[in-house]
Parts: sequence; C-alpha cells; structure tokens
Amino acid sequence: MKRHPHLLVRIFPCNLAILIFVCYANSLSANPIGRPAPPQLAQEDSFQRGLAALKENRMENALAELTEAKREHPDDARIRNFIGIVLVRLGKNEEATTEYREAIRLDPQMADAYRNLGFLEWNEHQLEPARDALNKAVELSPNDSFAHYYLGRVLLDEQLYAAAIREIESSKVPLPADTNFSIRLATAHIAVGNKDQARQLLTQLATISLDDRQSIQVASLFLDLRENDAAIGIIQGLSKVSLAPGNAWRQFDLALAYLLAGNYTKAIAQADFYQQSFTRGDTKAYESAEGWTIVGIASADLKQNERSLEAFHRAATLAPGNEENWLNLTRELMELSRYADAISAVQDGLAANPKSYALHLRLGAAQLAAGHYAEAEKVFRDLVYAGDPLPTGYVGLAQVLLRTGRAEDAAAELAIAQQKIGPNFLISYFCGLAFERAGKPEEAVTAFRDAVKLDPNNAEAHLSLGKAEMSVGTLDAAISELREALRLSPTNDQARRLLSKAYARAGDKKRAAAFAVTSATNPENVDTDLLGDFFVPQWKMPPDIKK
Repeated sequence: MKRHPHLLVRIFPCNLAILIFVCYANSLSANPIGRPAPPQLAQEDSFQRGLAALKENRMENALAELTEAKREHPDDARIRNFIGIVLVRLGKNEEATTEYREAIRLDPQMADAYRNLGFLEWNEHQLEPARDALNKAVELSPNDSFAHYYLGRVLLDEQLYAAAIREIESSKVPLPADTNFSIRLATAHIAVGNKDQARQLLTQLATISLDDRQSIQVASLFLDLRENDAAIGIIQGLSKVSLAPGNAWRQFDLALAYLLAGNYTKAIAQADFYQQSFTRGDTKAYESAEGWTIVGIASADLKQNERSLEAFHRAATLAPGNEENWLNLTRELMELSRYADAISAVQDGLAANPKSYALHLRLGAAQLAAGHYAEAEKVFRDLVYAGDPLPTGYVGLAQVLLRTGRAEDAAAELAIAQQKIGPNFLISYFCGLAFERAGKPEEAVTAFRDAVKLDPNNAEAHLSLGKAEMSVGTLDAAISELREALRLSPTNDQARRLLSKAYARAGDKKRAAAFAVTSATNPENVDTDLLGDFFVPQWKMPPDIKK
C-alpha cells in the first residue's frame, strides 16, 4: 500500500470519534435498508443539540442533551451509539461499552455500533471481543474502511499476520505515522514472506529518529532479512555510548548482532569485551551467562570445540537455574559424541531444574544416543505416564522400541499417543516407520500419507511414502512422491536413487538412467533429531524499558 507523506495522520480515539461522528451525522437523513425508520425529530430537539455539542467538542453538554434524547426515545439505537462516542471522549469506556451493546441490541444491523465497540475493545486490549465486533461490522458494511483498518490492527496484535495485512491493505485509511505500528507491520510482512514490503518499511524507519528499544527491534528485523550490515550499523551506533554499567546492554546486543549475522569471530571478540567491561561489582550473574552463551555458540560454529564447551560450562555454572544453559551444553557434548559427559551434565541440570520437561527429554535422548536403551526407555515412559501433552516423549519411546526390535510395540504406543494428542505429523511419520519395520507395508502407506497431509512440505515424509508405495507395488504413486521429495530436497541422493529404481521397475529405462546416482551424499537417516538447535540469548533493552 503506497504511503503519501502529506496524507499521514495520527489516528487516536478522539480523532476517530470526530471522524465517525462527521461521517455518520452527514448520513442521518438516510434510512439504510434493514434499520427501523428514526422518529421524526424537530430541528432543535435534544438529539440535534447533542450532535451539535459533540461536533463542537462540548462533551458534557453533548452527554446531557443525548441523555435527554435517550429518555425521550429509548428505542433509538442511533442515540445510544452517539452516547457511546461521547462517553469514550470523556474517558468513561465501561459506560460506553454498555451503550454500544445496547445500540446493537436495539438494531442488530447497525454496523457503526459494532465498529465503535470493536475499536473500544481493541483500545482496552480485549482482542477477541474486538475481533468479533469488527468482523460483524465488516460483514454488515463491507466498504467501511475504518472497520477494515481496525480489524487489521486487532489481527496484527493477535499475530494473525496474513489476515492483518489483507484487512489493512483493503482499507482506504491512510497509514499512521507511528513508528511502533510500522515495526509491527514490517514484522508481519516478514512472517508471511513479503520481504520487499518489509525492506521498504525498515529502510524508511532507518532514516528517522528511533528510541533504543525501537532501534533494537528494527535491527533484529534487518537481520531476519539478512540485511546484516544495516542491522549492525544501527547497533554500532547505539554501542558508541560511554562504557558505563547502565549501557552494558548495548555492548551485549552488538555481540548478539554479530552472532546472528554469522560473523562469529567478531561475536566472540565483542562478547569478550562485554564480559571484561561489565561483569564486575554487582553486575547480575545472568548477564555474564548470556555473554558466555554467545561465545559458546560462536565457537561451536567455528569448530573450536573445547572453547565452546568451556563457555557453555561457564554459562551453566553462572546461571544453573536456566535450563537453556544446560541444553546448550548437552547439545554440544552430544554433537561431539561425548555421551557420558552429556548424561552427567543433564543430570546436573536436572538437579537445579527438577521439573524441566526439556531436560528430562534431553536425558532420554542422551541415553538413547549412548545405547543405554533400558535407561532411555524408562525416561521416556516416565514422561508418557505423566501425561505428556506433546508428541516428543512418545516419539522418543518409539525410537527406543524400534532400536530394540519391538516395532509392533512402537506402533501400539504411537496409536495411543494419537488418540490422546490428535493428528500430529511426528506421530504419523513414526507410525509409518514402525509399520514398515513390523512388515506391514499397507499400514505404513496409510501412516505416511497422513504425515504428508499434515506437512506437505516435508521432503522426508514424501520420500518415506514413495518408498512404502514401491513396497506395495503402486509405482505411479511412488514415482509421484519421490519426485516431490526430490523437488523439495534437490540434493537428496536417496530420493534420486529410489526414483531411478521406481522408473526401472515401471519399464522406463531412459528416466531410470537419468536419475541414477553413483554415490550417496545424503545417507538415510530415519530417526528425527531430538537435540534441536542452540538456544540463543534474547536482545537486551534499556533498564527502564520493558519489552
């Protein structure tokens, strides 16, 4: 949506009330279809005097006259709607809500009352009722730009980004010259993949004065777009402030920016500078832990294994109550196949965080990776018996059962999980693996089909379904799935090799030869990674500003 600088306005409740009043007052003589005809009112009656006072911004007089009009005409929905507008202007929002709702009761087709109620609910941060009211306003009056605009604002706050952008762009209301709104809209565009629109907004924001919090938000969005130089430039500007303890967050955020930009050497150097400059005296321990976390992640990416482990150990020692520190440490230990050390570390983490679901899950994963199947099974069964609301514990248990030759037991456990949790990609996918291992190819096909429906963009699911379709002889379906797996993952040699075999079985030697490979660069790995990625620290903000 093109923004015209000379049309930009700040739309606050008072301005909206005047705009709504002007638009509605100009149409009082009309009688929209579906509304009861208004009573005949004299030129100087209380209703007209109330409207005049509202237009002249004499709120107390307007309320008095409209209240008298309500007494004279208790069934006139218009009067209730205007009383609501006046009450909002007087800061009496609860009473205004009552009047808007009464207007809707008297005239269920009054789009204005729904719009005004939705706007008020939004300002009161009551997002669900605001959305309901504004949806009704749009339904009754599809051309109401304000209803579309504020419905978009509500959806933006609910992080329903695609719908929010659609409503805002369908509105004819000029976008407000509001930096925070522009940041939220850029966030929405990034979330739905509109990179060009987001880049345009952020480029505009980078040219205006931003407060510290806004600067960090804009920089983080630039990083999401891989505009690393722009992001780092913003934060470097903040970090030039004097090296006083109150400015430590600026130095930390610069180190984090380098990390997120992939400049790991500079991330380590800046994190070290942060540690040396701001970890003295009464500086909080968690700040140092986060600095060490940056060093740990950057060192891991540079394959500086011992330095990475030392940094993660320091972070966990400084802030043992933060489960993410232990998860980072154990992830790196498992990446290095140091399973005994990982088990020991996660047990230390559980001693400090005995109720941590993630650490219990990590313990099961470490025991499984170490080949301690009985211990891993116990951990995962404990999670399942405790009523695990997520599929991960069930999948972990299924992996143990598959590793120990109990494929039918794995399928049975996953069937129970599906009943408790409902449709879930991981459960369906591992059901397919379990049926495949149990020698039940038809059931495997059904399970993999469910997995593909739940996640159509998962190349591994299409690959497994294609393989299963081959095993039951449905070659056309197998070829279709394997081609889709290869489209989603063009370097997957296993998919290419299986596709070549499928074409050969179908008698298409030419295509079989075209897809043949001589070496496998992507060996089969049917087990899902239970480790996850590193937990990256959050951006810091000025001490007096809350995120």
